[in-house]
Amino acid sequence: MERPTGITIIAIVYIILGVLSLLWSGLVFGLGGIGSLFGGLVGAENLATASTAGAWSGFLGILAAIVQFAVAIGLLKMKKWAWVLALIGVALTVIQGIAGVFSGGPFAFMCGLLGLFIPVLILVYLLTGKVRRVFGVGA
Repeated sequence: MERPTGITIIAIVYIILGVLSLLWSGLVFGLGGIGSLFGGLVGAENLATASTAGAWSGFLGILAAIVQFAVAIGLLKMKKWAWVLALIGVALTVIQGIAGVFSGGPFAFMCGLLGLFIPVLILVYLLTGKVRRVFGVGA
């Protein structure tokens, strides 16, 4: 079957997110490593500890970027596992966004609702019958 245009767009979004995540996480990883090194050298345990946590956070972000690239490639190749990972990822984003909407005041509520718009659209699109059929998932 031919790949739907929406899947191509979602794959491009995953590529863009992967690049941004890789750049940001690489920066966080690098700065965390440098801070940890210098904190250890000068005996600043608090700096070393905080920087080590930052380095680990950057490392995990780099892993997430790799997964985003893999999902993008899998979606472009119409792989069922990529559809599943994309669905899980966007569902988690929606759940996190809903939790964030109710964690602040009215400004956070309005911004949170706007921020949920695209992930909800992607979630609904991934669950449409046509998309499910082209990935060989259910009816």
